[in-house]
Amino acid sequence: MKLLKNCVLIDGVSSEPVDRAYILIDGEEIVEIGRGDYPSTSSVEVIDCQGAYVLPGLIDAHVHLIWDGSSHPQSVIAGADPEIIALRAYRHALKTLALGITSVRDLASPFRTVLQVRNAINSKLLVGPSIVASGPSISMTGGHIHYIGVEADGEDEVRKASRSLLKQGADVIKVMATGGIYTQGEEPGSEQMTVTELRAAREEASKKNKKTAAHAQGRQGIINCLDAGIETIEHGIYADRDVLIRMKEQGTYLVPTMIVFRNLASDSAIPPWAYQKVQSVLEPHYAMLEQAISLKLNIATGTDCGSPATPPEFYFDELIIMQEAGMTPMEVIHASTRVAAECIDLHDRGTIEVGKKADLLIVEENPLQDLNVLRGYKQVVKNGQWVSEKLLLP
Repeated sequence: MKLLKNCVLIDGVSSEPVDRAYILIDGEEIVEIGRGDYPSTSSVEVIDCQGAYVLPGLIDAHVHLIWDGSSHPQSVIAGADPEIIALRAYRHALKTLALGITSVRDLASPFRTVLQVRNAINSKLLVGPSIVASGPSISMTGGHIHYIGVEADGEDEVRKASRSLLKQGADVIKVMATGGIYTQGEEPGSEQMTVTELRAAREEASKKNKKTAAHAQGRQGIINCLDAGIETIEHGIYADRDVLIRMKEQGTYLVPTMIVFRNLASDSAIPPWAYQKVQSVLEPHYAMLEQAISLKLNIATGTDCGSPATPPEFYFDELIIMQEAGMTPMEVIHASTRVAAECIDLHDRGTIEVGKKADLLIVEENPLQDLNVLRGYKQVVKNGQWVSEKLLLP
């Protein structure tokens, strides 16, 4: 067993930190939490945190591990064998873990590439973050990022595609409800999948106790997702107040992914057609987030990291944007831990509580005073084990 003592605890649940806290870890799990002194025994390895801050491992609810965050990440893997794509995804996963992001939800990858990386990590064959994965996304024929997904048209095709993905081991079904920025010839606000198609996907996921996540940027496309009962809205650019209120009433999660659009807007290397589109969404996207925060929606931190111009280290920029838009630092941390865990159905993680897995970060300074502290040096604990930098790639 390991005992962390004399720490300032930010547990992901409480509104205030707790000083002079201790955390007892047995194997992978947290078995006791208290305040003050803990009677030492020879069977316990004591780690004196000396007033350092301990918080849950961070979670990114929207990533693409197959991509490297360069200006043209799809070109890097286009035509590559699935095995090579899987290895690239694992490299990305290791970089993510090194940053203190101990869990991710991967929302679109070809073949079974990320599903197999997830399986290898879950079986302890490899060290890595916990991965919740959709496998290929579902889009209409020629729809948004169709080149890493399954194309399906009509209720029956979508239903069969969803069943097939669930059979392959998908943890969540990802649907492309609208157009987007980085597929040529479409607009972010355009509807792509119908309510009937979206409902079919959601019904099939529900049969396996899984959620459905929707790439949904245009207002009507978001409404279609809400009509279908989809649980998480990714991006949500053009959601207005009425739509956001409905999301709150339905308990829908919003995963804003702000940073990817800001990065695209400042990257001169992206195609002109994508550059033009992204310029038009920056203002409404930020206004949407401000309103969502004021309405107290369920907001989970997600970045779209791996997508063009957005390697994983930009996770921390997402946190700063959320604070600028109206969240307190504690609310940002909750969105990045407990709320994100709830969003992606990782119920054994996301908070520091008895019975939860010991996914922890130890930082020397107070992140509630400056969230940028989380960018810097930190000790990363995954499933009760300290992550050695020697195991991680540069």
